[in-house]
Amino acid sequence: MAVQRLLGAAWTAVHGPSDPARLVRWLLEQGMHGLVPGPAPRALGWRTIADAADGLPIAFPAVRAGSILRQNAAVAGLASGRESDQQTARAAVVEAIGIARALGARLVILDPGLVPLMGEVGAEDLGDPSVRWTTERAQAMLARRKAGLSAALDRICRALFDLCKHHPDIRFCLTPGRSIRTVAGIDGLEAIVEDLGSARVGYWHDCAVAARREQVLGEAQGQWLDRFSNLCDGCTLGDSGDDGMYLPPGAGGVDYPLLAAYLRRPHGTLAACLELDPGVDRAELPGVRAYLERFGL
Repeated sequence: MAVQRLLGAAWTAVHGPSDPARLVRWLLEQGMHGLVPGPAPRALGWRTIADAADGLPIAFPAVRAGSILRQNAAVAGLASGRESDQQTARAAVVEAIGIARALGARLVILDPGLVPLMGEVGAEDLGDPSVRWTTERAQAMLARRKAGLSAALDRICRALFDLCKHHPDIRFCLTPGRSIRTVAGIDGLEAIVEDLGSARVGYWHDCAVAARREQVLGEAQGQWLDRFSNLCDGCTLGDSGDDGMYLPPGAGGVDYPLLAAYLRRPHGTLAACLELDPGVDRAELPGVRAYLERFGL
């Protein structure tokens, strides 16, 4: 399996060199093949970085719309019943599309939003270590999500159809979100793919989210890969547990042998983006890379 090893924007913005030329050299020194741009704690000049990488083996194959670090990212509003939320979310997606075109990327990674709930929402972020999930608490939130899912899916499918129509050069890779009320549960993604057709949308696997859903909701990690590996254009690598999400691989519940077995492909290249919580120290990177290489990632 040929792997295109990438770093995510959130961790890179905190730990990578600020000078674009130094950042590009540092990426190569770390054995990385590129970056996945997206919202980050520090603004990065993606076009300037791309200029610094000109002529070097550094790629930008995908761009993320919305932050990976918070469940209340701007794109959450794609499923909202309020026009203002939808417009804000669409603007975030269009911004990502603009960056993708400027960098020569054809993939936009997209969490398709949150199911609106009646009344107070309460805790919903599966990656928040301050939240102690119980079976009763998780199932109660899932029941509320289920009640609003059909209407949310209708809005999402309309929005995605419109985006695909107006941006035919972009493939939108749907990825599961870290909120328990994400539209992008297995059921939601199945409905979207059935409605739009697999040729219109792809899948971007997030192994940290899948593992956390297994820990809290009892959903086997393999279910995501069973259903969507044939649509998979890439994956986000990290780990998760009660201490948080996007921990160093090997520090949580991600089944990396299983992941590698599903994503192993005889031809083509797998885009694999390492994304870590910004609190993970830079000194962890060599060990993380060595761990992933054990599985061909």
